[in-house]
Formats: sequence, structure tokens, C-alpha cells
Amino acid sequence: MNNKTLIGGALAVVAVLGIAVWWFVFNGDAPEAVSVDDANAQLDADLAAAADDDGAADSGADDGGADDDGGADDDGAADSGADDGGTDASAAAGFDGDIDAVWVIDDEIGSFDFETASGSFAGFRVDEELTVGAVVAVGRSGGVAGSLTIEGGALTAANITVDMSTIVSNDSRRESAIRRTVDASSFPTASFTLTQPVELPAGLGDGETVTVDAVGDLTIAGTTNEVTFAITALVRVDGFGIVTGSVEMVWDDFGITPPSAPVVVSIADEGVIEFQLVVAKG
Repeated sequence: MNNKTLIGGALAVVAVLGIAVWWFVFNGDAPEAVSVDDANAQLDADLAAAADDDGAADSGADDGGADDDGGADDDGAADSGADDGGTDASAAAGFDGDIDAVWVIDDEIGSFDFETASGSFAGFRVDEELTVGAVVAVGRSGGVAGSLTIEGGALTAANITVDMSTIVSNDSRRESAIRRTVDASSFPTASFTLTQPVELPAGLGDGETVTVDAVGDLTIAGTTNEVTFAITALVRVDGFGIVTGSVEMVWDDFGITPPSAPVVVSIADEGVIEFQLVVAKG
């Protein structure tokens, strides 16, 4: 075996190993599709964390008072009881069963986090075939704003905007390509506007999880098409609402050409647009 053959074989092995390593690094774990149940559990965790922070602050204040007054422990116990009662009362009073209202996307509790799927966000997921295997590419933006209006037990309006310049992915090296693909510099926002009222099952006001179809205009990269989102919603006893939705879309319908890379064999012609909203009465 001559030197050229040895060198060629070594280079081929290095190339294969390089691609394999690249794939394992690039193939970041894709988050699960949006789910009301998962979002509900995450919101519980976010609210508990916020309560722990508040409790730590209150505890510090109580301890400070204990130095001045030996009876502060009793006061602290009374305060603690009052806090517990207040929390329970607040939770019970958070939702009275009346869903008719303007529900605004909340940006304080459960701010968007890609890793935990916390807060409100919108984005996409699509299958990619690489030279070394298949992956799921996911992009999400937490820059979501808007509101939902319910009147007479029906969803009568929905206006949602998404900041396309803040999209993050399960691998950061995709992000620049994603933003270029949707031309975020020229069209920094995408939007959805409900065009037909949606009758809501009565169970939504009783704390049941309900699923409906919502028809509206989806605008991405300056192109608008009518789509039908499958929407699942839940109104919690504390007054927060959770809404998730998804719809399959064809990239070409919005004039979008998926980005390419040397290791990408193909990207599916269709993907899924999805969103998760945490809302509260405005």
C-alpha cells in the first residue's frame, strides 16, 4: 500500500469522524411539541419559584423584626397564616367561571425559556435529513404579543404578533440561517389574525381542557395565507389561561426556501407552526 493510499484513507476517516462529531453536536435535543398539560405543569413550577422568591423576601423581613421584638415570632406566625389565607383566597378568587373577557398574553410569569418551554412563544419544527442521520430542527421566539377576545362564550378575536428576529433554535448555529430564510430583516414580525368566530365548549369555564379549530390569516415573510390551527385551551383556578396550537404548513406557500448546508441532504417540504400562550384577563 503506497503513501497516497494511506493518506487518502486517513483523510476519509477524518472526514467521516468530523461529520459524525458535527452531527452529534448539531443535533441538539429537540423539545417536545407544544402541550397544554406540559405548559400547565411548567406554569405551576414558575409560580412556585416566584412564590419561593417572595417567601424568602418576606422571611427576611420577619427575621429583621424578631431582633426588635421578642413577640415577633408570634406576629410572624400570624403573618404567615394571613399570607397562606390570602394566597388561598386569591387563588379561589382568580377565576369565577366567566370566560368572557379580553385575555392578554402575560409576559411576567413564566418568561420564555427554550430549554424548559416556559412562558409564551411561537415557532416551528421541521424534519431534516443529514448525511449522517435524521434530526428535528426547532425554532422558537419568545417575542410574542397580543390578545384573545371571548364574547358570549365564543372566541371572537385573536391578534398575535411574533418577533422573528429573536428566534432561537435547539442549535444556535441554525439561528442566523433561520432569520435569513424568513427575511427577518425586511419582515421582523409574523402574525395571526382570527377571521371566523369560534364557539367554545361550556366546559372551558369549568376548568376543562377543550380543543377547537381556529381559522385565520397567518402572515410570514410578508406572505399571508388562510390556515386552520388546532387549538387546545385551559383556564386555571388562579385566573391564568394556557392556549396551545399547531398547524402543518408548506414552506413554499409562504415563499420560503429552506436553508441548505453541505451536510444537509434534505429538509422536509412541510413543517409545523406551533405556539404556546400564557394569558390573563386584561
